[in-house]
Order: sequence, then C-alpha cells, then structure tokens
Amino acid sequence: MEPVRITMQNFLSYRGESVDFKPITVACLVGENGAGKSSLLDALTWALFGQGTKGGAKELDNYITRGETEGRVELEFRLNGNTYRVVRGRSIARNKSTLEFFVLDGSNWRSLSGKTIADTQAAIEDTLRMDYRTFTASSLILQGKADSFTADMTDQERKEALARILGLDLWDRMQERAKELLRGIKDELRALEMARERLEAEIASEAELKARKETLAGELGEKTRQIESLTQVVTELEARVRQKPVLERVAADLLTAIRRATERARKNEDDRAELVRQIEAAEQLIHQCQQILSRRDEIEDAVKLEAEMAQDVAKFDEEARAYMKASSDVQLLERQAAEWDRIHAAEKARLEAQAKSSADQSAVLDMVPCGEEHKAACPLLKLARKASENLADARAKLARLESETNPYVGSLKKARADLEAIGYDPDAHEAARRALEDVRRTARLKPDLDAAATRVQELRTRQEEARAQIKRLEAECEQIWQEIREAESKHNQLQDELRALAPVAEELSRKQAELSWLRRDEASLRTELGRIAAVRESIERAKSDLQALNEKTKSLRDDLTTYELLEQACGKKAGVPALIVENAVPEIERLANDMLGKMAGGRLSVRLDTQAEAKTTGTMQEVLRITVLDGGTERPYQTYSGAERFMVDLALRVALSKFLTHRAGAEIKLFVLDEGLGCADASNRNAILNAIMTIAEEFSKVLVVTHLDELKDAFPQRVEVQKTPEGSRVRVVA
Repeated sequence: MEPVRITMQNFLSYRGESVDFKPITVACLVGENGAGKSSLLDALTWALFGQGTKGGAKELDNYITRGETEGRVELEFRLNGNTYRVVRGRSIARNKSTLEFFVLDGSNWRSLSGKTIADTQAAIEDTLRMDYRTFTASSLILQGKADSFTADMTDQERKEALARILGLDLWDRMQERAKELLRGIKDELRALEMARERLEAEIASEAELKARKETLAGELGEKTRQIESLTQVVTELEARVRQKPVLERVAADLLTAIRRATERARKNEDDRAELVRQIEAAEQLIHQCQQILSRRDEIEDAVKLEAEMAQDVAKFDEEARAYMKASSDVQLLERQAAEWDRIHAAEKARLEAQAKSSADQSAVLDMVPCGEEHKAACPLLKLARKASENLADARAKLARLESETNPYVGSLKKARADLEAIGYDPDAHEAARRALEDVRRTARLKPDLDAAATRVQELRTRQEEARAQIKRLEAECEQIWQEIREAESKHNQLQDELRALAPVAEELSRKQAELSWLRRDEASLRTELGRIAAVRESIERAKSDLQALNEKTKSLRDDLTTYELLEQACGKKAGVPALIVENAVPEIERLANDMLGKMAGGRLSVRLDTQAEAKTTGTMQEVLRITVLDGGTERPYQTYSGAERFMVDLALRVALSKFLTHRAGAEIKLFVLDEGLGCADASNRNAILNAIMTIAEEFSKVLVVTHLDELKDAFPQRVEVQKTPEGSRVRVVA
C-alpha cells in the first residue's frame, strides 16, 4: 500500500488540509509538540480502519475537531497497480458514520462499497490483506508502539498476526469451508443411511405382500359371486317396485283432478249464488222504479214549483242582506251617540268642578280689607285673582256646553226608521227555504222518472238471463260432482295397490343395503389390492433407488475422505499454513539480523522459534517466540531497554515490512517511524539512520517523525507541520 493523497476536514487539529504524498520518498516529519504530526498518521489509519491512537469504533467522536459536529478524511492509495479511494466521515450531531470505497476505473471512480459500513470495511481489509493491528505491527510504527509486535503481543498472538500478514487467513476460510462441506456430507450420509434402512425394510416386506395379495384375491372372488347373485334379486324387486312411482303419479294426478273439479264445482256454486243475489237486487231496483213511476204527477209538479219558490227565497235572501246592513248601521250610531253623551257629561263635570274650585279661591278677595289697588298689587293674592278670572271662563264654557245637543240622535232615529221599513221576517224566510228544499228533493227524481220505464225492462231481461245461467250451472255442477265421485273411487283402488307394494319396497331396501355393503367390501378389497400393487411397484423402485443410494454413498465417502484431508491440510498446527510460517520465519529472522548487523555492528541478533513446550501440559504449542542473542549469549527480550530494545523492535518491524514487499499478498511500500530515535546515543542513531537509508530502497515512501534538530538535515526531504489559528498546515520541503 502506497499513499497518494490524504485530505482532512475537521479531523483533530486539521480543519481543512490536503497532503500530496507523491513527491515524498525518504523524509522526516517535524513540528512542535501538538502541531499535528501524530494526527496526520492517525488520519491515515482512521481512514483505512476507523482506528487510531485515540480509540476505535466506539470512540469515533474523539477524532472530530473540538467545537465541530462533523469530520471527514479522504485517502487515495496505490496497490498492485490499482488506485483506490477511501472516504470516512462522522457526524456527532446525527450520531452517524459513513464509509465509502472506490477504485479508479479509467477516468471514473467505481464503487466497491458494501451495503453496510461493516461490509465496506471488510472489502477494504480484504484488498489490503490486513487489519489495523497487522498494519501497525508491520509497516507503521506509531508513537509508543514500536514494540507492539514484540512486547505488546503474546507468543501465540504474534504468530497469528504473522499468519494474517502472510495472508494465511485464506487457509482459515478454506478450512472453515472444508469443515462446512464435511458437515454437509456427514449429514447427507446420515440421511442416506436412514433412507437405506427404510428401503431395505420396504424390500423385506415383499414376501408378506405377495401372500396377502393371494388371500385378498380369493376374498374378492367370493364377494364378486355374492354381488352377482344379489344383483339379480334386486333387479327383479326393482322391476316390481318401479310400478309404485307410476301408481303414485296416477294417484297424485287423480287427487289433482279431484281438487280442481271440486274447485270448479264450488266456483259454479258461488257463481249461482251470485246470480241469485243479482236477481234479488234487480227485483229491488224494479220495485224502486215502479215507486218512482207512481209519483209521476208529484215529481212533475215539484219541477214546476221549484223555479217559483227559488225566486221567493231569493227575495227573502235580499231582504236579509239589507236588514243585516241596516241593523249594523243602527248599532254603529248607537255606539257613537253613547260615546258622545259620555264625553259631554265628563266635560260638564270637569267644568263644574273647576268653577267651584275657582269660586272658593276667589272668595279670598272679598275677605281682605285692602283697597282694590292694593289687592291688585299684592303678590299673596295672585292665585285668588287668577282663580276669579278662571271662574268667569269656566261658567261661560259650562253655559255653552249645556246648550249643545247630541249630533247622532237624528241619524240614529232615521236609521231605526229605515230598519223598520225593510219589514224582514226571519221565520217566513226559513219556512220558504225549507219548503224549497222539500220541493227540490222531489224534483231531483225527474231523471230517475225519465229512465224508470227503460230501466225496468232492462232489469227484467237481465233476470231472465240470470235464471237461464243458473240452470246451466246447476247441470254442470251435477256432472262435475259425478266425475269427482268416480275419481275418488279410482284413487281408493290405487291406494290399495300401493299398500300391497309396501312389503316389496321394504324387501328391496334391505337387499339394496346388503348389496351396497358387499360392493363396499369389494371396493375395499380392490383398493387394498391396488395399494399392494403400488407398494410392490414401490419396492421395485426401492431396489433401483437402493442401488443408486449405495453408489451415491460410495461417492460421498470418497468426498468425505478428500475433504477430511483438505481440512487437515488447512490446519494451523500441521497443515500448509504451518509450513508457510515455518518457511517464512527463517527469512524474517535473516532480514531482522541483517538490520541488526547494520545498526548494532553485529553484536545483536535474534532467533525466532515457532514451537514451544507448554509449562502445564508439556505439549508443543504454536508460537512465535523472540530470543535475543548478545554476542552469542541468549538474553530475554524483556531485559533490554533504551536503544538496544528499540533496535530489536525496529529490526523485526523492518524485516516484516521487507518480507511483505516480496510477497504477492499484502504489498507494503510505506514505512513510518513515529519517534524512537531519541532513545539511542549518537553512534546508535547514525547506525539506525544508515539502516533507514538502506531500507528506503525497498520502500517507495519512508517517513520518520523526530524532534531532534540534528536529525532534520540528515533526510533528503522534510515534511513540516505547523499549528495555525485556522488549524494545522503541512508543507513538503525538498
């Protein structure tokens, strides 16, 4: 994996920065503490694996710039001739993460992302052929992590990490697939074994089925003979019983005919009764017409009197209307005259009271001894003077009022005279009206009188026709009742014949039931024989199936042997992966010792052991144990510290990276060393620098993080990181 460009947005100390790795070959990464050197490396691993020095998947918010809610890192890298792009984002506000993976296809980016973030992460790690731990254990030595492949791992974990670096997880998948296929084959073999037992049991029943078939065939023959004999008896009984529906239909038809004839007879009787009623009604009408004819003179006189009497009643009506109007006028004038008298009396009484009151008040003037001039000026006598003046006025008005007469008296007298002159007599009016009604009742009979003679003739003709129709109906009814008596006699004869057939029908029912049971037994026997025939056919198929099953079982057992060998070959302890590790370890050991020879002048070397005896069980375990040789003397790795321990860690890490560059799986062209040089003295540092320059030929990009000023100029390139108010900035200096 060779980084091409990384772009950071709100990632740790980087608010918006892009770094182009293309011109970098061997460079030191420099900057003040907190400037963002380690954050740049975190951006690399966070983009690829979602992890870094500040935590993994559960601590993604730790990587977002303080005060911001969203962050994003985009990384382009080359691997095996292809260019890839990874874009990872995180939103604190929405508590949501995003991850996208692309490959450059011509001039376009083609998505390699999965349905979920986990699927996309798996695609990235499958492409890199390593996960975060393997990546940081090989080519990326982060600050404080130089010994992650030595001190931070157990011997067993270290060997598993080496296996992942070497791409041996493919063999794990192959072994798991082989186990899965083995389980399927074993399940199928068990199913085949059960099927074989079932088929063998089915074939074993063939002799029993043959004997059962012969027994059933004999029983079927006997049943068939019984059915033939009983069928003949039933046929004879059915022929006799078939007469019953015919007789029943004839009897039913007779009943229907009797019912209909009875209905006709009763209808004729009803019609005869109706005709009798019509004759009687006609007789009554004839009587009424004769009564009208007897009153001919009376009716004709009433017709003549009706007009004259109507004129008299009209005169009375006119007098009644005039009388009502005159009476209304008299009543109105009486009310008006009475109202005038009432008002006149009330005004007279008022004036008399006013005159008396004024007289009493004016009397005071005569009682006062003052002269007339003093009386006129005295304010105390003002009311008395006013009363004296009002008294004269009141007496004058009262005199005028007494001289007035009622203006309605004359009109009332004339109206009463007019009313009397009308001379209306209500009793005579009522008598004339009643007499007119009596005459009109008689006169209204004139149309009946005119039609009476003709009506009498019509009614007598209708009576004669009705009497003739009655005779016809009586004769027809007699004939119908005779037919009914004959039909009832025939119906009784048929009922006797039907009662005689009842025992035959019962016998037929019993025989039919017996025949039905026999046929049911016959069908059951035939069904059983058919089932036996089907089973025998099934047995023949079972024989063929058993042969095919045995052949398939043999083939599956051959496959079982093959997959068992494959499962063993994929095993970590004794399989191909173990051989690959055993072959790889000597090469890694050689490369590490070459590095140590350059850094320590040949004084230090390492030995890598892949097996060790367990202390508790005494069995051999698969491990990757590191033993340090100092001048040929073994010393535990844990006893080293400082520069010597760092050189051992670095030698192993560089050996792993160099080894991987020669592998077809994980191609690593990046080597990063974050700190570590400060723990070595001047001579060791020069040796380490020389070693780094040497391995630079094996890697496309080598990046060393340092704070030592004297080392900055030792590298051909320098990547400077500065902290600004707008965030960390990166500059590549050649």
